Amino acid sequence: MERTPKSKPKQQWRIWRTVQLTSLMLAASGLLGFALMSAQGITGKRAGLVTASGEAPSFTVLLAGLEASYCAWATPTAPARKCTPEEAVDRNKVVDGMHTDTIMLATFNKTNVQILNIPRDTQAEGTYRKINSSFKIGGPEQLLGDVETLIGQRIDYYAIVRLDFVGDVIDRLGGLDVVAPADVAFDDRAADLHLHLKAGPHHLNGKDAVAFLRMRKAPGWGDDYGRIDRQKLAIAQLLDKLRSSQGLTALPGILSQFNNGVITNADPSMIDAMVPFLKSYRLQMATLPTNEIPGSSNLAVDRAALDLMNAPTQQVAQSAIPESPVRIVDGSGTGLGKKLSNYLSQQGYKISQVEEQTASSEQSSVATRNEVSDAEQVSTRLNLPRIQTLRLPVEYGEVVVFLGQDANSKYAALAALPGTE
Repeated sequence: MERTPKSKPKQQWRIWRTVQLTSLMLAASGLLGFALMSAQGITGKRAGLVTASGEAPSFTVLLAGLEASYCAWATPTAPARKCTPEEAVDRNKVVDGMHTDTIMLATFNKTNVQILNIPRDTQAEGTYRKINSSFKIGGPEQLLGDVETLIGQRIDYYAIVRLDFVGDVIDRLGGLDVVAPADVAFDDRAADLHLHLKAGPHHLNGKDAVAFLRMRKAPGWGDDYGRIDRQKLAIAQLLDKLRSSQGLTALPGILSQFNNGVITNADPSMIDAMVPFLKSYRLQMATLPTNEIPGSSNLAVDRAALDLMNAPTQQVAQSAIPESPVRIVDGSGTGLGKKLSNYLSQQGYKISQVEEQTASSEQSSVATRNEVSDAEQVSTRLNLPRIQTLRLPVEYGEVVVFLGQDANSKYAALAALPGTE
C-alpha cells in the first residue's frame, strides 16, 4: 500500500538545506581536487582515455578526502601536532589519522555524472576492517583496489585530497551560507577547529566551513549517513559555483594553492576536455546500500539493492509521467512553487503539496528515498540534480522538488508568469 506523504515542519526542512553545505566542502576536495591532476602530486599516472572530438570524456574516478593526520600525540598541556604536508602521507611518521572518512565513486558518462557515496564503515571484502583504513594500510592503490573489489568494477583514476586545503577553496568561492537548526558548539583542539553557532542563518568562511565538515554528531545534523546526504547536496552546489563566472575566475588561484594537495594517477589532459561541458553536467547521487554485520560496527554491501539502484540510471523519456506524488518545497522567495505546481499538474504530474519557506540561497534539487526512476524523470525534465537520500526529510513513495533562489533564473519564463492563488 502506498504511503501518503506527510507535511514536514519548516525547521526540519531547514536541516536538510543546511546540511547541503558539508558536501560543498567535500566537492571542493573532490571535484575541484580532481582538477588538480594538472598540478603537482601526480603519482603513477595512467594512460589518458580516448575521447571523440566534440564529446565530453567518459571515465570513473575515486574521490576521497584525507582526514587530518597527527605526528605527535596530545599531552595534558598541548594538543596533538598536525603533520606537515610532507609528513601527512608518510605512514612511518603519522601516529594517528590517514583515514579517508569520505569516499565517493564518480562515474562520468559524457555529461551524466553519477556519484556513489561509500560509507566509511563499509567492510573491505575479505577482511574484517573498514574501507576508510585502506589508504593508511597501503596508500591510494590499496584504497582503489579495495573499492574496485567492493563495487565489482574497474575504476580509471583516483584523487585523494587533503582537507587542509578546503578552507582556501571555500573562501575563493565566496564562503558558505548555513541555517543552523539548533545551537552548535564544536571544538577540535587537535585540529584547531572551532565552530559556535546560534540557531539561524550564518555565512561561514573557509576555516569554519572545514569545522562544519568534520562534525559528525551535532544537533539537527545527524549521523554519518546524514553527513553523506549533505555531501551529495553540496556537490551540486559546488558544481553550480564552479561553472559560474566567479568559479571559473577563481579556478586558476585555487589550482595554484593546491600544489601537492592531491595524490592522483589521472591524466591531466582530461581537464581541458571537460571544461567546455561544465554547464551541461547533470548529477545523479546515491549511497552504497549496506546492511549491518551482526556483532560488529562494520557494514556489508547489499548487492541486490545495489543492482536495483543502478537499474534506473539510464536515460528516461521526457514524455514519461512519474506515478509517485511530487511535493514542492519553495525556497525561491517569489512564490515560484505554485507556478511550478500548476505547470507540472498540467503535464499530468500528481502534486501532493506545495510548502513555502524562507528564501534560500541553496541549490535547487530533486530527492527521493526509494522512487529512483520517478525522481530521475522529474530531475531530467527540470534539469536538476537528483539525490537518493537515506536521512533527508523525504517520505518513502514520494519525490520532493526543492526550489532555491537559483530557480528564479533557471525557470525565468515560469517566474515571469502572473502570480497564482
